[in-house]
Amino acid sequence: MKDFFNKETLDNIKQFCAENKKYVGVAGVLVGLILILIVVVAGGNNGRQSNTEAGSQTEISVKDFEFEKDYTNDAKDDISTLLADYYKAYVGDDLDTLGKLATPMSDNEKSYIGVVSQYYESVNDITPYTKNGLKKGTYFVSVKNSIKFTGVDTQAPTLDFFYIETDKDGKLFINNVYSNFNRTYCENALDDDIMELISKYTASSEFADLHEEVQKAYEQAVGSDANLKTMLETTLTGAIKQWYTSSGIANLKKSDADTQTTEADTQQADDASQSGDQQTTDANAGQTADQQTTDANAGQTTDTNAANQQTAEQPQAPAEYQVVTKDVVKVRDGASTDAKELGLLKEQVTLTAYGTEGDWTIVSYSAGTNGRAYIKTENLQTVGQ
Repeated sequence: MKDFFNKETLDNIKQFCAENKKYVGVAGVLVGLILILIVVVAGGNNGRQSNTEAGSQTEISVKDFEFEKDYTNDAKDDISTLLADYYKAYVGDDLDTLGKLATPMSDNEKSYIGVVSQYYESVNDITPYTKNGLKKGTYFVSVKNSIKFTGVDTQAPTLDFFYIETDKDGKLFINNVYSNFNRTYCENALDDDIMELISKYTASSEFADLHEEVQKAYEQAVGSDANLKTMLETTLTGAIKQWYTSSGIANLKKSDADTQTTEADTQQADDASQSGDQQTTDANAGQTADQQTTDANAGQTTDTNAANQQTAEQPQAPAEYQVVTKDVVKVRDGASTDAKELGLLKEQVTLTAYGTEGDWTIVSYSAGTNGRAYIKTENLQTVGQ
């Protein structure tokens, strides 16, 4: 090889090229094009292979996706900071800050926050439990916290839910489309895939355990402090109902009342006292004893009126008694398999019951409308029987 590149050989090559430069030039161009084509094709194949590999990692169907069993520490500090800022702004009715942290936020939701936040003194013991979502940078977050209400010594343990995403600049924000408020009133369109994932998340045993823990603490707190019970079941509930009857949402629902059944009207009105921003807290705050009403504007009905309006199918609840779940059971917001599913409870969970409605038992449940929910009676056993 060394002899091939001696001076004589190189001189002969130069002379050949000089005498045939036209053909050599064309050949050089062709060789260059071939080399370019090889590089481009190779790069394209590599790109396709890379995209295929990436797609195999991210393009998982909602049906096949499963949440990891344990909660994750991914973005824990950033999520904690986001939530602390959110609750501080919520308590302070700082709508400008809230709008930056949780978006989109409708005018109706802002007016709701303005009503309930005046009763909040602080949100404490904020503890997030996070699971990674289907797409990178998305998180399903349950948040344990304690609400300190003005003039009430005992704090109310609550459990909130947030769907958190990452924006194009890598900053976390609360996707407020999936707040309890919007999931109830649907002012912004909900993505079916994300709603299915939320259902999967709330159906997990980890979520059921967490909810059971908070539920027990909540009932204990309410039972130990009459002032807290009054705040949740009378003061705050009354304010929420008054907001609902004067809100744009109530006017919209009223215009649709002619095409709705009494049962549908009752469910919507009950939802009004439950719904509120991201917080299951607000659902808890809307707990009252006026479970059943038939007025399309049931938000205006007092406990006494509600009792007077109960039908034969919805008799006055008997004295409280204890029931225990016989298996893993679904908890619903109404006495129907079509009613909204609030969560799952594992077997051997003891609950306070208030009677039955058809094939369903009415039980105490913090995330339910007015602090009540429904479980199929066949899945429960009365304690002592």
